[in-house]
Amino acid sequence: MNRRDLLPSMMAGLAAVSPTLSAVAATSGKPHGSTGISEFMTLDPVENFRQAMRLQRSLEDADDILHWYHFIMVAVPLNATPKPVVRWEGIEFSRHQIMSENRYRMHGHNLSFPRDLKTGKFVSEVQNPVTGKMVLVPPMALTQDPGLIRSPAGVISLDKPSAPPRPDYKLLRRENGFVKVDGIRVPPDSWPATFLEMGTEAAPAQIFDDPSVKWLPTEVSGAYVFPWPAWMQMGNTPGHMFAAWSGCKLRSIDELPTEFRRRAEKDFPQLLSVDRRSFERPLPDLHTG
Repeated sequence: MNRRDLLPSMMAGLAAVSPTLSAVAATSGKPHGSTGISEFMTLDPVENFRQAMRLQRSLEDADDILHWYHFIMVAVPLNATPKPVVRWEGIEFSRHQIMSENRYRMHGHNLSFPRDLKTGKFVSEVQNPVTGKMVLVPPMALTQDPGLIRSPAGVISLDKPSAPPRPDYKLLRRENGFVKVDGIRVPPDSWPATFLEMGTEAAPAQIFDDPSVKWLPTEVSGAYVFPWPAWMQMGNTPGHMFAAWSGCKLRSIDELPTEFRRRAEKDFPQLLSVDRRSFERPLPDLHTG
């Protein structure tokens, strides 16, 4: 599936956004359609937050955000050659609600299925290239998200509500007819020490510069490092995993590839929608930041 082919179908139903976009569009000294440029956009912290939200999610209230992607996991043993392990196809499906101006509450989940590195077919086991053993690879259904609050001040995880907001690094740039946002996810203290995620979302500048668009069609890519997953059976072997991913933001599950959707409908039908009951839980006392 060519992600650019999805753009026309993803443009339906878009609504109005702040007129400050005309000022945002003027931050580049060259027409947004020109080539051979890469310029950072200078925005105040609040507008930087708003435009990053618009690219990564949406400025609509009570909106479901669906990202679909492929990624490849690589084993990185200490002082040894990194070795590709398995390909995955998955989604991140989340919902946000506006709490107050420029303050959002978010809950969601991830679902991914393993695929063979060479054939792309769904698999249930692979060879661990470090140990040589065949290992079972279960689907990844990440459903224990505690939720978070995001604002220009940073990110507060709802499992650590009294902790100060974590930095939320976002930098926008114009590049060859696209507007891109680069982000770094700083994990909370309770997460494994060996974890860091970085990503980029890109929307056509011509659409970004339209002040009537709150939800932007984007292509996404990124990478992250994380500890050995249990299914790798690595024991005390020193090292970690690396993964690189790419995909796009979709308007609904109707735009998912047929094979993936059928597999999800069969094995995890409840994860093809966002559990809105999470928003019914009362919020704990949050850090004053």
